[in-house]
Amino acid sequence: MDDDQIMEILTPEESLDFLDAPRLGRLVTVIAGEPNIFPVNYVLLRTGEGPGTLYVRTAPGDKLFAATVTKSAVFEVDELTHDGACSVIARGTTRVVEQADELERVDTAGLVPWIRTWKPTVIAIDLTRVTGRRFHFDRPAETGESEVPD
Repeated sequence: MDDDQIMEILTPEESLDFLDAPRLGRLVTVIAGEPNIFPVNYVLLRTGEGPGTLYVRTAPGDKLFAATVTKSAVFEVDELTHDGACSVIARGTTRVVEQADELERVDTAGLVPWIRTWKPTVIAIDLTRVTGRRFHFDRPAETGESEVPD
């Protein structure tokens, strides 16, 4: 396998398509100079203007604080398979969703917590930049398991 086949840069549209599938994402913020990473479920709503908006639910705490104070975030989603990996990084500005019609669209899109915890607040990440890469392995990935599942 030559170098041109090992890594491919995804188009913005391919990156958004990857984000659009249900996956575990990582919300990255900086609070008081310290980076914070939060594993979250999310939904992506694409409106036709710009790349779209990612939404996550949260309770009072660091995620909500970062969204209201720092107003910026990075969001990462990846996937590892037996023959490759993909990573998409999205950057954007954060805000708390307060408008009823937007909250209704988020609810209709199916944004619910994976665990039964109280998460009354929806954070929006209005995307400003989305990039992605796909890596093709020339041998099976080392996953720490004795066999890679199909």
